[in-house]
Amino acid sequence: MRIRIENARIVDGTGAPAYDGAVTIEDEHLAEVGEASAPPDEVLDARGRIVAPGFIDVHSHSGFTLPGQPEAEAKIAQGVTTEVVCNCGLGLLPSNERVERFYSLIQPIVFGEPGGRCYATLDAYRAALEGRGVSVNVACLVPHGNVRAAVMGLEERAATATEIGHMQALVTEGMEHGAFGLSTGLVYPPGAFAQRDEITEIVRPIRPFGGFYATHMRDEGTRVVESVEEALAIGRAAGVGVQISHHKAAGRLNWGKTKKTLALLDAARAEGLDVHSDVYPYTAGSTVLSAMVVPLWAFQGSQAQLLERLKDPPTRARIIRESKERLVRLAPLPTVVERLVPKPLLVRALLRAMSKLVVISSTKRQHHYEGKTLDEMARMRGQDLFEAILDLLVEEETAVAAIAHVMGERDVQRVMAHPQTMIGTDGFPQREGKPHPRTYGTYPRVLERYVRELGVLTLEQAVHKSTGMVAAKLGLTDRGVLRPGARADVVVFDFAGLRDRATYEDPRHGPEGLDHVFVNGAWTWRDGAHTGARAGRVLAKRAAA
Repeated sequence: MRIRIENARIVDGTGAPAYDGAVTIEDEHLAEVGEASAPPDEVLDARGRIVAPGFIDVHSHSGFTLPGQPEAEAKIAQGVTTEVVCNCGLGLLPSNERVERFYSLIQPIVFGEPGGRCYATLDAYRAALEGRGVSVNVACLVPHGNVRAAVMGLEERAATATEIGHMQALVTEGMEHGAFGLSTGLVYPPGAFAQRDEITEIVRPIRPFGGFYATHMRDEGTRVVESVEEALAIGRAAGVGVQISHHKAAGRLNWGKTKKTLALLDAARAEGLDVHSDVYPYTAGSTVLSAMVVPLWAFQGSQAQLLERLKDPPTRARIIRESKERLVRLAPLPTVVERLVPKPLLVRALLRAMSKLVVISSTKRQHHYEGKTLDEMARMRGQDLFEAILDLLVEEETAVAAIAHVMGERDVQRVMAHPQTMIGTDGFPQREGKPHPRTYGTYPRVLERYVRELGVLTLEQAVHKSTGMVAAKLGLTDRGVLRPGARADVVVFDFAGLRDRATYEDPRHGPEGLDHVFVNGAWTWRDGAHTGARAGRVLAKRAAA
């Protein structure tokens, strides 16, 4: 089957200037780019449209939902043809009985109900997705949280040499099955319990395979500079490339620190370290509410144990006390302020400010709180802020997600414009509530707002950061660019008419102006609608030469 896309404005993913021409798809590959010779079976007139490689979402969490939502419509609709999953140290693989118990705690927190099954190996996950069919390509990392949980459960201590050896064996197995690297989530248990030297040892096995280390760092606020330094130190010591996940500076008092963090990345690249970062085009982040307010030690064990701790008066008092202390530590104020303002008043002011910046995005039962700030929720309940938060977590069995408006627009633009930054969504389609709009609107928002309106990037730069740059990091030589012989992952969109329709208030909308998507040559999104095609693959990275 030959499909010729004619009268196209071609942006090929390399960063080179756009040019006019045709793109011919033959079965799963690109037969011709820029010219047309052999007659096609079908012609698509792309007059007035951009033709580009399909977007590669370098930071996705759809690995949790693809087994149950294989058509991946939220991503396909915005031009994504490949998703890099198992980010932030979390994923459905590898698994054993300990990991199953861990996710019996985690999945209800995230989804509001028991999630899908876990998979013992990457090969088992591949067989499950490809057996049913999946609409996007999938590239897996080895999630450090799973590896540590498989060997140590949720124990908050350093690993022994024997345990490190077992973890290294699991990482090696994952890489042998085709993983592209290893990810950490150093704010979530159990990954947060590991220190730098231990993580370095767990990362070492990815080096022979040419894998990279992707990290949700320990701190993206007050200690963001130190956290970047730790990530770079791990990469240097293990001899692997580094990916700083969702690069940001969270909290108004930390805005501007991206100048320093980007300088650190530049210096590391000058030394020869293959380091990049990724960004989404929003000034708000999102995670589960419990991760924002509950100390790590409270997550040890089962979900039932966590709920008991939240309900037990002495333990609850300790949780509230430590949460308030953490907030003060994360908001370093000028010494003169700390001297002049009594600590109780200072804490109260910080809590009030935080409560107005965090919005509840999804709940399991009490949906009337969705879209409300924590301050509004507490007022609706007539309770003290922290008592209201902990009561809500208990009532919802911790299944509360939240969006935090804590980043500065200048930092977003600075990181995005940096030559070594990629675009990623950090999203997955939550079943309930009002998820972060990044799941539905990341790529159209970049093109509409940051290219067409603000000029932060050129069109060619934005496409390169979403395609060819990511493919190069992954080591994919047959995707991410439009050239003869490459896999036919292609997106066709109206650059002038592209409209992002996903908002915080009403996020579940794909864009206008994104017309067609091909995945491995299969016409998956046609004239603004999913065709039902499931031609995706679970990709495999092989050992470096």
